Amino acid sequence: MKKRIPIVIILFIAVGTGIFFGYRYLREKEKKQEELRKASLPVFRVEEKSYTLADFEKYVKTLNPEQQELSDNTLSQLFDQFIEDKLILYSAKKQGLELTESEKQAFLRRMLRDYPVEEGLSEKLAQDESLNDSLLVEKYKYEKIKDVVVTEDEIKNYYQEHKKDFLVPERVKVSHILVKSSDLAVKLREKLQKAGEDEFRQAAKNFSEAPDAYKGGLMGVFKPGDLPYDMEKVIFSLEEGKLSQVFESPYGFHIFRLDKKYPPALLELEEAAPKIRNLLLETKVKDIVAKEVEELKTTYHWEVYPENLPFKYEGKNND
Repeated sequence: MKKRIPIVIILFIAVGTGIFFGYRYLREKEKKQEELRKASLPVFRVEEKSYTLADFEKYVKTLNPEQQELSDNTLSQLFDQFIEDKLILYSAKKQGLELTESEKQAFLRRMLRDYPVEEGLSEKLAQDESLNDSLLVEKYKYEKIKDVVVTEDEIKNYYQEHKKDFLVPERVKVSHILVKSSDLAVKLREKLQKAGEDEFRQAAKNFSEAPDAYKGGLMGVFKPGDLPYDMEKVIFSLEEGKLSQVFESPYGFHIFRLDKKYPPALLELEEAAPKIRNLLLETKVKDIVAKEVEELKTTYHWEVYPENLPFKYEGKNND
């Protein structure tokens, strides 16, 4: 005959379990309330406008949608950017700068083009106040930098002063045949050992299983560091027109042909000019925006509350 568990013990267990889960519930509730309290604390103020930790966290989430873990240093940099954007936003609104409907629609079209699969995106964007604020910040910056130009003399001077930056290392033009069988690779190499480029390309079209087979096996032009080290070591050791030994990779068995070697060279000014123009333009834009932010810092009263941040803030705005 089974012994029954005394009712007193059952009641004791039930009461104890209830107390445990009740305590855990209260702890979770207190934890959430504390998180909400911290999120509502001010972290930055410009004149009468205050921003909370929740505002900053939303800003970070926009820039870090995958929510990767960020270091204190990275968060400090983002907080500096947050402060500067909010100063610009305050100034933009103070000056009565507004977004036109066509500007909003143009942005929405770009977003929908880049993210066509997300349903209801246009409605979400249209109702997102933080997005409108971001667009207003960008418009404000654009108004400051829209007349920036880079002259031909500036490009020439930069080229003369930084010629070493436009040295192109040795490069090689490479073709290959890729097959799954080592026996076939060996036979093809023996057959093509003394063949010319045209015969190699035809063999690539006939036998290669690589995506570039239709181009006669042409892989492209590469500089040191562009290819896997073991593969690169084989290719760069070849002479022009010569074939490599059969090379095994995770994809199969390769026969490489070095079509042409390009010795180190200095890019001509005409070739380097587009890169220089973009570089100088980017530098000028950054300088103008940085100068504008510094002026706004002296124009408006603003304050940072680093004690309310969940990370150690040692940014440039922590005076």
